[in-house]
Amino acid sequence: MTNMALNDRVQLSEKIDAVKQQVAEAVTDEFFVRHPDWLKRYGERGRKHGIEDAIFHQSYLSSAIESGSVAPFEAYARWTVGMLGARHIAAHFVAENIIQVGKALQPSLSTAETEFVAEFIAAGVSACENPLTAPERVPTALGETQALYLQAAIKGERRAAVSLALESLKRVSDIVDVYVDIFQASQYEVGRLWETNRITVAEEHMATAITQYAMAQLYQHIEPTGNQAGRMVLTGIEGEMHQVGPNMVADVLEARGWDVRFLGTNMPQNGILQAIEEQRAETVGISATVVTSLPKVVRLVKAIQEKFTSGCPRIIFGGRAFTSTPLLCRELGGSDAALDLRSALAIV
Repeated sequence: MTNMALNDRVQLSEKIDAVKQQVAEAVTDEFFVRHPDWLKRYGERGRKHGIEDAIFHQSYLSSAIESGSVAPFEAYARWTVGMLGARHIAAHFVAENIIQVGKALQPSLSTAETEFVAEFIAAGVSACENPLTAPERVPTALGETQALYLQAAIKGERRAAVSLALESLKRVSDIVDVYVDIFQASQYEVGRLWETNRITVAEEHMATAITQYAMAQLYQHIEPTGNQAGRMVLTGIEGEMHQVGPNMVADVLEARGWDVRFLGTNMPQNGILQAIEEQRAETVGISATVVTSLPKVVRLVKAIQEKFTSGCPRIIFGGRAFTSTPLLCRELGGSDAALDLRSALAIV
């Protein structure tokens, strides 16, 4: 793949973001000219959704460009094909739309930028032809309980879900097993069920809320060790709405002697900087689950480095947004990214 320095990638990403609305409108209008049956079938509502989809394509494209890896855009394309496929929209329409976006961006870019973007467009189109397959599940001692817990969470049976989680705690030697093999596994499955159109948005949100409630009930059963491991600030980036993952990390690290200030998610940059200073944090954990959060991660890390020029805290990344972004992690001076609870504990 062609190399491009981080600052150049940031500028390219910002160029794409600056024109994405007009590009999205042009791409959608062209798409409906090509496919007049779509206009008859979906009307103005279809055009509105088409513009939204084209904006999403560009947002994920620009974020992947900033990361320096085509892998996040490939993952987005596969996810989009799977999600829309479950709603009876064929993969070739997604590929066609991505190609349109690449062409529509060309007038706004230099020759070198156009060539760089073309690599991402080609990777996204290729990924559309190779959709996601369900990952093979590894059996665990809590597998049967996890299946029951998942059903209870989806159905909104909060008491049953909490009872299952508390009962599981008696059967394991480490609370991490409950967090990973029940809560984490269930959240992954909830996401997959929504993507494949097997549960509604309401059911997805309800299941997540129940998991957060169940974690709160287990939290009081955690007995911290007497060891003082260090001081940490753990936060989700501004705009990030997924809280369960970093909440798990905060709970378990507290149990292992860390003084953790967990800020939650969607936290403004200035608030994060202030918390680091007040906590005198030695370590900062930054969580992001979607690729479009990466530009804000870049800006937050630079702000941390500029503010704490001496004694800059160690920075750790976590969440699915960092899948296949080792180059960006190195460029930002952070550790390898943690993609789940056990890998987060190993890195810390």
